[in-house]
Amino acid sequence: MTNREILSQIRESNEFMQYDHIVTDRYLLSLANKYGLVLFRRDFNQRKFSNTSDLPINIFCLAMKEVPLAECIEYKSDTVISRSVNQIPRVEQGYYGYMMQVFDIEQGREIQSTTPKNYINVLQRRFKPRNLFYWIQNGYLYVNEPQLEVVRLNAMFVDYCINPAEVDQCVTRECEGCPDCFEPLDQPFKFPGYMVPDIINMVNQELGNTHQKYMKDHTDDLATNP
Repeated sequence: MTNREILSQIRESNEFMQYDHIVTDRYLLSLANKYGLVLFRRDFNQRKFSNTSDLPINIFCLAMKEVPLAECIEYKSDTVISRSVNQIPRVEQGYYGYMMQVFDIEQGREIQSTTPKNYINVLQRRFKPRNLFYWIQNGYLYVNEPQLEVVRLNAMFVDYCINPAEVDQCVTRECEGCPDCFEPLDQPFKFPGYMVPDIINMVNQELGNTHQKYMKDHTDDLATNP
């Protein structure tokens, strides 16, 4: 389902859409994403997405490069790690950290989430785990493996719509530098399909409440004596 299709369903299901001249697509989409996030955060915090790669938005090939660990952590070490070449879109967070999964494509391994502080604790252990760890700092993704060239992200990003061509090496750019090539309304709606009926109901409830308030205020204005 695309953003355009979810907007169409909302408009078709709402009796107040006769006032659609004051309800823009941008506003409707913001409501759909607001309530979608409420439902998604609920399920994420209940660990419904903890053992799956079905988080809704994918960056299949995020380019990485070698950097010194000292670049991002106040820790004296000659260790080399990897950092994303570009900043990544801002990621939503739940009770258990980022709503994101990171994978080493070549080895097929999931990379575990940590923080710079916790990773320093890992480095100070006598017996260090062999796990791969990632963290986000200043908008960049860091992984404690210097040889990574690309990683895959499954995530829930803050923006209702991202342009994959800006960060994903696996996405073909149809036309460089063309502002009309990316149409947000034609991008996938970022929440799972099973949430759509509840999202539409919640949006319609807010629209109904807003409409009733508008009609009450409008009536009061008409009834006011000069």
